[in-house]
Amino acid sequence: MTDSRLLGRGAVSIVFAAAVLVPGVASATSDDGAGQSTLKLTVTESQKSRTVTLTCDPASGEHPRASDACEELQQVDGKFERLDPGEPKTCTKESRQVSASAEGTWRGQPVGYQVKLANPCALKAATGSVFDF
Repeated sequence: MTDSRLLGRGAVSIVFAAAVLVPGVASATSDDGAGQSTLKLTVTESQKSRTVTLTCDPASGEHPRASDACEELQQVDGKFERLDPGEPKTCTKESRQVSASAEGTWRGQPVGYQVKLANPCALKAATGSVFDF
């Protein structure tokens, strides 16, 4: 009878351990997907467009300043409208309308952003290095 009690306790312990570990494995897997950030960034000026990809966590892609752009986006949790490079910049009032857009995912969440500004200087002043390519 003692052997069957030990066997029963061992089985209960294994079931309990599995129940505790399985949710941890599931959440670790979902955290990995949440960390993925891949964006297609486009700047259009004088009817000419240029597009790059930006991947964060780790920073990579075609963006020439990927690390800076990712860091700035991390500071605002991927909310492009909250970008503030913190460097006051004096721009001319030159009218060379420029538009910028971003499409993709930020930490697993869909992203869609568009902005039109008076000129490239105003774009850089508003968005830092994110659209500086």
